[in-house]
Amino acid sequence: MTCPVPHQERTFDATRTTTGAVERFENVGGSILFGLFGVALFDQPMLPPVSAALEATGRTRDQPWSRAIRTAAADQLIYHGEDADRDAESQRLMLLHRDVKGVGPDGERYSALNPQSWNWILYSTFFVQRGAYLALTGDTPTPAESQAIWEHYLHKTSGLHLPGNSRPIADYAELVEHYERMISELRVTPALEAATGTVRRAPRPDFLPAAVGPLWRLGAPTFGHLAMILGCGIMHPGVRAKMPISWNRRQDIEFRVLTTLLRVAYQRLPAAVTDSPMARNRRKYERLVTKYRDVGLTSFAPDPELRLARR
Repeated sequence: MTCPVPHQERTFDATRTTTGAVERFENVGGSILFGLFGVALFDQPMLPPVSAALEATGRTRDQPWSRAIRTAAADQLIYHGEDADRDAESQRLMLLHRDVKGVGPDGERYSALNPQSWNWILYSTFFVQRGAYLALTGDTPTPAESQAIWEHYLHKTSGLHLPGNSRPIADYAELVEHYERMISELRVTPALEAATGTVRRAPRPDFLPAAVGPLWRLGAPTFGHLAMILGCGIMHPGVRAKMPISWNRRQDIEFRVLTTLLRVAYQRLPAAVTDSPMARNRRKYERLVTKYRDVGLTSFAPDPELRLARR
């Protein structure tokens, strides 16, 4: 199977433009189907300092659904909100993460705003969105398209960038090399084990009534399995090999079948159905802008035909 992982590219085709790829990447990030690949974010707690911070706060372990909802809400504001709202949310996140620091179980100090840890979160999130984009569209971006997509992501997340030499890597090829080097730093950590266990035995979400408890317990293992297949399927193979799971030909086949079905759904269902509320609102806004602009004149110069008609 050909997995949609960072290091796979194809030969550059100078006749292709990058705009379409960037738009498709943006659209996937605004789709509710994107959330089905969330397990791919588990490369984040595989970095020991990140695991230590997550374990210290305890919210990933004790409040998985509430934290997931808050994370999704912040992502929507940053990736699909207006500039002012995106900047405000970025500043809020930067400020609140200053309090996340301490000493981990290994005796090493950790800080959420440590450049290596902070940028690892940005890189991980990008590659998850990129992996979902490849899975749902079937695209195989050229190097130029990959660079354009990365620059688009950097623009969207600019409010979350650390200053000076701690800023995220600008060149996509260098980013891929850095990510692959970082794989050697990843471990099976307590936070990873907790996150994996939550997916496999997901508790009933607080927003569902207690009456659906029996149905949830019946369906949760299947949903968890599907989430693990989709998320691990778009992971870099080196990261997936460190996950506390078994992955073989059977999982490869499951991944291919699931992504084929999701790709059909994504391409054929109306955007109004698959868009997140924020993306749906933005799409409607853009349609209205186009409609109102089309009403305007192309020139305020006197119209010769009207002048002749008045004579």
